[in-house]
Amino acid sequence: MIKPDSYQNMGKIIDAIQAGGFQINKLKMSKFNKDSVAQFYGEHQGKPFYPALEEFVTSDVCVGMELASNGAIAGWRDYIGPTNSATAKAEKP
Repeated sequence: MIKPDSYQNMGKIIDAIQAGGFQINKLKMSKFNKDSVAQFYGEHQGKPFYPALEEFVTSDVCVGMELASNGAIAGWRDYIGPTNSATAKAEKP
C-alpha cells in the first residue's frame, strides 16, 4: 500500500516495483474512514500505536496494489523494508 505521505510519488514507486521484479495485477486508489481502517487493521486495534495509525491513513488517499512474483510476500517485505514509512525512508530509501 502506498500511504498518504507517499502517493504523490506513485509513478516513481510503480517504476521501482516493476524494477524489483514485481507485476502489478490490481491497483486501487481510495480514502480510508474509521470503519474501513478498523476492518483493514483490525488486528492492531487496542495497541498503543493504533490511534496514530488511524489518523495517518485517514489523512489522505492510499493506493492499494496486488503484486505478483515468485516468492512475492517474502520478496516484497525484503524489498520495501520496515512498514513504518519514516523508518523505511531511512533504511530503504
